[in-house]
Amino acid sequence: KGEVVNNHDELMSNFFAQPDALAYGKTPEQLRKENVSEHLIPHKTFTGNRPSLSILLPTLDAYRIGQLLAIYEHRVAVQG
Repeated sequence: KGEVVNNHDELMSNFFAQPDALAYGKTPEQLRKENVSEHLIPHKTFTGNRPSLSILLPTLDAYRIGQLLAIYEHRVAVQG
């Protein structure tokens, strides 16, 4: 009857799938191959090639907050 999956596993699965979804998107043809209902296809279709940044930290302490701030400052400086 399927594998038991807890809430944390589902959240982590979504966390790792999000960058791929944003990078590649979904076409109506792909959704039809996945047997998605026709009335849902307009709501599940989206373009890819969207930049994203996912960061997974073991803990959130002062040092890592400083690292996040440094990444943000660098991105702002580079992007102008």
